[in-house]
Amino acid sequence: METIKLNITQLNTIIKRIIDAEEFLRVISVYGEVTNFKISAGNAYFDIKEEGASLSCIFFGASNLTIKNGDMVLLTGRLNYYVKTGKLSFIASKVEEYGLGELYKQFLLLKERLGAEGLFDEEIKKEIPRFAKKVGVVTSETGAVIRDIVHVAKKKNKYTDIIVYPARVQGEKAEDEIIAGLNYFENTDVDVVIIARGGGSFEDLAPFNTEKLVRAIYACKKPIISAVGHETDFSLSDFASDMRAPTPSVAAEIAFFDYEQTLQDLNDVIKKNIEDSSLIISSKQEKIKAQDEQILNQIQNIIGNNYLLTKSAMSQVLSNYTLNIEKQKSNLNKLTAVIEKSNPMNILKSGYSITEKDGKRINSIKNIDVGDNVKITLTDGSIDAIVKSKEKK
Repeated sequence: METIKLNITQLNTIIKRIIDAEEFLRVISVYGEVTNFKISAGNAYFDIKEEGASLSCIFFGASNLTIKNGDMVLLTGRLNYYVKTGKLSFIASKVEEYGLGELYKQFLLLKERLGAEGLFDEEIKKEIPRFAKKVGVVTSETGAVIRDIVHVAKKKNKYTDIIVYPARVQGEKAEDEIIAGLNYFENTDVDVVIIARGGGSFEDLAPFNTEKLVRAIYACKKPIISAVGHETDFSLSDFASDMRAPTPSVAAEIAFFDYEQTLQDLNDVIKKNIEDSSLIISSKQEKIKAQDEQILNQIQNIIGNNYLLTKSAMSQVLSNYTLNIEKQKSNLNKLTAVIEKSNPMNILKSGYSITEKDGKRINSIKNIDVGDNVKITLTDGSIDAIVKSKEKK
């Protein structure tokens, strides 16, 4: 039998005609676990799989479609063979839930068991440092992830060091290499560690959904940010880490502080503190000025009151002094009158005299003898005389 020679287009056209000719394939239902789910231009593109087999699927107009990786679904639709690429796809017109996929079931069971042990508790989460000086990254050394992280790091802060530990993020050895990266950074002076990989199917993220990695994250003393898959993807490393970032770029935004913005913030704080201090000082100065004025007024009032009291007291003292002087003057006049009255000179004016012998007054004839020299004092002078005789009365 002669072999038929066909070009690719001819062969693919024959295959398409065979498939299209099978009437039962025009509307059939097929079930499997969703993987590699994505939406582009409003249409959903994904695979459904089971152990040992998978099928590419398309759902047009997927704005209301709510399925995700790991869901077990029942699809109703038809097979389509695309001649140009030689690819077989299932065009789904209806999508229904069909229980949970086996891998996703295992994921949920492990998550529940590890969560019950407290490995995901919020109270054990370490704080991500605000001003990291060194950032460690565990990821593939090639690809968009590390480029995105480095790009963000250079844009935000060229002074923060970034240290990359190259590790596989997919496949059998990925789990051990990621854990080795954590152990490496455990003994360095990095301030925070990022575990990162890009998007992928549920199976692609398998290294980040293992018990061994969760326990390694739990035991690590360094703060860890997990950025695995797309924003809608969740892995066990996300739950175990101290913070989850929806994408590697966001993880870099968190880990690397904005140097210029921080300087601006510090300047703003300093400026505000200076302004606040100026306002406080101004307010204090006004308050002190008001207090000074109040104290001055009080002092003036006290001085004024004391002046009036002092003036009144001085007037009273002067009045009392004047009265006392007048009283003393009156008493003096009285004493003067008595003294004048008792003045021997005044007595002498009445014809009396004072007789002295040897400087002593003689008030009795017993104190003088005939022949004694005596001095007789009159009102206008004195006489020296000799006693010729004496007569007792």
